[in-house]
Amino acid sequence: MSLHCDNLDDTPFRFPRTGFWIIHILGGLFLVLLGMRLAMRRMSLPFIAYRLFKILR
Repeated sequence: MSLHCDNLDDTPFRFPRTGFWIIHILGGLFLVLLGMRLAMRRMSLPFIAYRLFKILR
């Protein structure tokens, strides 16, 4: 019993469509932004002061 290519048409095993890529790209962006928020919360005070002075200059 062999697996023929025609049996894979219109199944999840076929090459993913656009919706698959959109969901994965949006999920990746969400994780990156969530990580950036966490990093900003844990940032040290001297670094925050440096960025503030840099903006004010």
